[in-house]
Amino acid sequence: METKTIKVCDAIFIDISCEYNDSVDVRAGGSAVLGYEFYVSPDEKEGDLRKFVDETMNHFNRKYMGVTFSIKKDFPVKHLWTRERMAKCIEENEF
Repeated sequence: METKTIKVCDAIFIDISCEYNDSVDVRAGGSAVLGYEFYVSPDEKEGDLRKFVDETMNHFNRKYMGVTFSIKKDFPVKHLWTRERMAKCIEENEF
């Protein structure tokens, strides 16, 4: 039997709030606020990320209520988002 290892890190979790969810969806168990969620490298700087999010949301004319950051322990490195992937996701997926 072969043992595989997964490379992990303490990723930065970016939670971008875009708009309030419909009350019917919330009562059915949905999230109160809709938006984007990304996990990025711990090497990123929060101030730079905040500026990137502000500029990207404005560039694609997306609804934008705010952004919060936190740390996700032991996140798989292979699932981290790059700025290019985040911008493409925001461009292609509107609320």
